[in-house]
Amino acid sequence: GANAKQFGSSMTMAQRQAHMAKLQSKQTALMAQIGALGGVELARVGKAYNALIVSVDASKLPQIARLPGVAAMHEVTNFQKSLATSVPYIGARAVQNLGVTGTGVKIAILDSGIDYTHRNLGGSGNVVDFTTAAAAAAGAPPVGLFPTAKVIGGVDFVGENWPNSTLTPDANPIDAGIGAGHGSHVADIAGGLGGVAPGAKLYAVKVCSSVSTSCSGVAMVQGMEWAVDPNGDLDFSDAADVLNMSIGGAYGQRENPQNATVTNLVRFGMVVTISAGNSGDRPYILGGPSNTPEAISVAQTAMPEAGGIPLVVTAPAAIANTYTNTNTVDWAPIVNGFSGVVLRGTGAAAFACTLADTIDFTDSVALIDRGNCNISVKVANAAARGAIGVIMANNAAGDAPTFSYGGGSPLVETLVVTQAIGNTLKTQASGTVTVNVSTANKIPLAGSMTSTSSRGPTFNFSGIKPEIGAPGASLSAEYGTGAGETTFGGTSGAAPMVAGSAALLLQRFPQATPSEIKSRLMNAAEQTVFTNPLSVPGELAPISRIGSGEVRVDRAMALGTGIWDASNPYNVGLAFGTIRAIGTTTLVKKVAVRNYTSSARNYTITRSFRYANDAANGAVTLNAPASISVPGNSTTAFTLTLTLDSSKLPLWNLGSALNQGTGSRLQAVEYDGYVTVSDATESASVPWHILPHKAANVVAGTSVALAGGTTGSLSLSNLGGAVTGNTDFFALTGTSPKISAQMAPYGGGEVLVDLKAVGVRPLDVGGGTLGLQFGIATYGERAHPAYPAEFDIYVDSNGDGTDDYVIYNIENGAFGSNGQTVVAVVNLATSAQAIRFYTDADLNSSNAIFTVLASDVGITSATQQFKFSVYAFDNRISGNLTDIIPTMTHTVGTPKFEAALSSAGVPTGFAGTLPVTAPAGGATASPSQTGLLLLYRDARTNRESDLVTVTP
Repeated sequence: GANAKQFGSSMTMAQRQAHMAKLQSKQTALMAQIGALGGVELARVGKAYNALIVSVDASKLPQIARLPGVAAMHEVTNFQKSLATSVPYIGARAVQNLGVTGTGVKIAILDSGIDYTHRNLGGSGNVVDFTTAAAAAAGAPPVGLFPTAKVIGGVDFVGENWPNSTLTPDANPIDAGIGAGHGSHVADIAGGLGGVAPGAKLYAVKVCSSVSTSCSGVAMVQGMEWAVDPNGDLDFSDAADVLNMSIGGAYGQRENPQNATVTNLVRFGMVVTISAGNSGDRPYILGGPSNTPEAISVAQTAMPEAGGIPLVVTAPAAIANTYTNTNTVDWAPIVNGFSGVVLRGTGAAAFACTLADTIDFTDSVALIDRGNCNISVKVANAAARGAIGVIMANNAAGDAPTFSYGGGSPLVETLVVTQAIGNTLKTQASGTVTVNVSTANKIPLAGSMTSTSSRGPTFNFSGIKPEIGAPGASLSAEYGTGAGETTFGGTSGAAPMVAGSAALLLQRFPQATPSEIKSRLMNAAEQTVFTNPLSVPGELAPISRIGSGEVRVDRAMALGTGIWDASNPYNVGLAFGTIRAIGTTTLVKKVAVRNYTSSARNYTITRSFRYANDAANGAVTLNAPASISVPGNSTTAFTLTLTLDSSKLPLWNLGSALNQGTGSRLQAVEYDGYVTVSDATESASVPWHILPHKAANVVAGTSVALAGGTTGSLSLSNLGGAVTGNTDFFALTGTSPKISAQMAPYGGGEVLVDLKAVGVRPLDVGGGTLGLQFGIATYGERAHPAYPAEFDIYVDSNGDGTDDYVIYNIENGAFGSNGQTVVAVVNLATSAQAIRFYTDADLNSSNAIFTVLASDVGITSATQQFKFSVYAFDNRISGNLTDIIPTMTHTVGTPKFEAALSSAGVPTGFAGTLPVTAPAGGATASPSQTGLLLLYRDARTNRESDLVTVTP
């Protein structure tokens, strides 16, 4: 039952035993039937999640689906595993000094295991003991080494060689192997002897590989199940109180089974903290399963001692200034600094990729361009030519990046600058440029985001995630060293900071529910968190990157007030989602206020915007009562009303694929801030967020009758629209009925991609070159053009019944690399691939347009008839085919019906008609066409397309 961990199970022990026996009996009977079909059992769970996890030939799935007792089938996917100053910084040392250290609290670390021999983790600190434990990694842990007083239990659900072999669970959760170390760092940060909660006990639950960065989805579900009942006796008193997963995958989906399991754990009474991911400032790239509403999704902020080194140009006067948008490299850091005259080569010497191409930099500062070879090789060449320091100029617009080491020595201190700064220096190349690079000029980065921390909002409903941030680069336990420590970064290091904070709160408030712990942490977070003091000085981080703010556990423990979303206390934050708006829209939320003290209190209610310009433009207004009275030890709610005036919204700027990987573009159209309740003694805040899209209201007639079989008129209007409705017209060649279930079940293991219609049209891509555009409409919106839907358009260019080419959407570069979606074409005979165009699709849209060169799919002229079919796949979880529109025949130069325009902007307030004709020969050339497909840009939700039937 809900919060059974805090308040006891609603079932007696006998009832629990009977329930599990019945469940296991049913699972055993079902497994026998699956085994007869060739299925092999990998695992079974029944406490955190009711499931048999099996490996079976995909061809047997339809038979298994029909077996009695099978409610659903889901694919289990895999994921990636992502103190001295940070512990005091977040307020943990102040809490520890009050005697609150996490004593009596158990933290489960689902990761690569724990080096339980390390001194920081309660071990002997003797490397010989680690060697002994690692030698027994595939079996039972050595007697006397595990369990320990600190690491009180654990299990290995993956073995030593997965994913290079099958999962081979064993009893020894030692963190060892070439891919090890991650879990030991995480454990030390959360509950090590110098960590956030040094008094907490640890469970080592190994679910990640010893030989790679992969984490098994099967093992994760098993690990969460184990954490509910570590000794398997159905007495849940030994269950973990907090569970941390510094694990995830970009573009997290609600349909993952791990999400459903996390939900069950939290509702059982366990606090779950999960890293948000390290994919950067890109819309919707937040990692799963941190997207689970009940979990605490953790972003990464800079370490308190972190700082950036600016470039100070001292001469000539024309460019003398302090330039802050810089970066460093960890293999050639700025330690002593350097000052001097800047020299730069030209031609090949500008890149310094070989020693022969590197000019003499003796006693000078080398200015080198990025490109053509590894950065560290350039630095080594400059050092060999006498440089006292290197300024590396980026070769693309944007912030200054950092780079990994790729060989070369010796090295000299290196500062990376933006392309713009590099160009500024080059403008004075004919004169003498002098610079100073010094740690004395360091700009503090404490209280700011790291560039790699993943951005939300959540994929499915634009919810507020991440929800809180923490420093993520603490010096912590290095496995196999006995007592050694190294820096460990990313949101993987931030999540255990929050897990340890939760443990401290649970010692102080042992009956607190997970939602209360979450709200305490969020309500007390430090809101003054900046995006990047180097690149955008003074700019606050948006809610979709930092959530409530940076964790301050001392404030959280002192709070006597709570505030959260009354409709779903597990969410805490007030997420209004995304809305395509016309006119005026009013949205309402109930906000709960909890008074934890014994005396009645009267609170003032204030609403604030994160950015002053958002408040000033008047598009979004928030209204609430001026105050609220709450009796002692009680909860009362008030109504928060958000009013949206679409006429004042900025124009939507994320419709182009080029922009969809850019966080600042999202920031320009989202609105966010805080709702705060306060009295004379304290205040508590909760973040709010909405993503409004200024929309058109284009409506077309449902049918056109052609007079005399050749001409007719299509009615079009944009009445009440807030923006011009840009409309694209296609030949409607195929449709598919709506699937009754618009979304797959939560945690269901599959994303449902439901095709509505497909159309095609010709396009002059320039210089008279023929292109084709395929328009696809679906039922239901997709948050991102790349995921979770892949559309495969198979083209039979010569009509012989065999497909010759396939066209599909894919993220440019690699998964999670830049958020830009492109159209790929593959020749099925040669496997040659061509990528020439971006996918024309918006965020949170049901439409997509795929553009290709006709010649890339074997079409040599507009009069060539061809056949094509469209398949829809879940490309994020299961890989399953979910819908299809079968073979269609068409000739783009001779459609059966044709609108007078291929695209048109329908102005606000317009009501009129557009001519439609039936070209001669179209019925024979394009027999599949039944009418017109209209795709609307910037349209209202569920109004992005119209299917127009045309009759002769």
